[in-house]
Amino acid sequence: MINGHGDDIYKYKDQIAINFSSNIYAKQDMLALHTFLCLQLRKVHSYPEPDASSLNALLAEKHQIKVENIQVTNGATEAIYLLAQTYQNSRSAIIIPTFSEYEDACRINRHQLRYYKDLNQIEDNIDIVWLCNPNNPDGRIYDVDYLIQVIEDHPNILFVIDQSYASFSNLPVLSVQKTIAYKNVILLHSMTKQYAIPGLRLGYITAHSSVIEKVNIYRMPWSVNTLAIEGGKYLIDNDSEQINIEEYLSESKRLQCKLANIQGLEVVPSPTHYFLCRLKDKKASDLKQWLIEKYGILIRDASNFRGLNEHYFRIATQSPDENEQLIKALKGWI
Repeated sequence: MINGHGDDIYKYKDQIAINFSSNIYAKQDMLALHTFLCLQLRKVHSYPEPDASSLNALLAEKHQIKVENIQVTNGATEAIYLLAQTYQNSRSAIIIPTFSEYEDACRINRHQLRYYKDLNQIEDNIDIVWLCNPNNPDGRIYDVDYLIQVIEDHPNILFVIDQSYASFSNLPVLSVQKTIAYKNVILLHSMTKQYAIPGLRLGYITAHSSVIEKVNIYRMPWSVNTLAIEGGKYLIDNDSEQINIEEYLSESKRLQCKLANIQGLEVVPSPTHYFLCRLKDKKASDLKQWLIEKYGILIRDASNFRGLNEHYFRIATQSPDENEQLIKALKGWI
């Protein structure tokens, strides 16, 4: 789905002053990365590694696993489409509401689709379960022990678990080292989200070596470009995660509480920095347009998530000052 995602700031030119629509935290000082990438520009005159092997090796070392258990991709989105192709014509279950690309990738690759609101509703005649954990758009996180139990109880179902937002919560998620022992689990990871580099497009999958081998049959060469590979290695080597997650989540909790006190607005509590809001009797699309025109504030209209409706929008926590401006603006509209 090209249209309908968050962070559609490109549509509004210079109108946007504060962007609450993207789940990527973009407040880090990226000057060192920018300087490094400029020094790598000469390398664009040669082909990149066909399989991003050097970045693969570095990530494997970071996770203390073998390179046979990991594969770098052009963002987590390439991984989603690659997996849907690898297991084409499968019977897939998607836990909703969630990221639309699971559904789109499955449709392109002729999957039979079913939708469930909770993992405990899945049936044994399913081939694949697609689960975002922490989930986008509501931040829901499943308990690790519960997930392992479900995985072990359904050995014939492949669980594709997208942990792209794992860096934005202090709750535990599935361990890479533990899950690579299971032949029915694939974890998706996003360096795009973790390091705020959506323009570089970096993600990777971790899984049992037999799964990685099967997926790589369908993988096209050179899908990850040279600057992305070099940038990814730089970020890992320099330990470039700059988010104070405790402070950030504390601000998110404060924002959620403030918004929940506004009459006519409900907040879905989230253990991450992003969360859903529901207008009781007004449309999110109208609110979005009003915020843009009046304050230059951009939110994510969440009405196009399967399982939600026209009253829902999503917020990603920003700085305390920017959050106060959002609170004031919402009070003025509702």
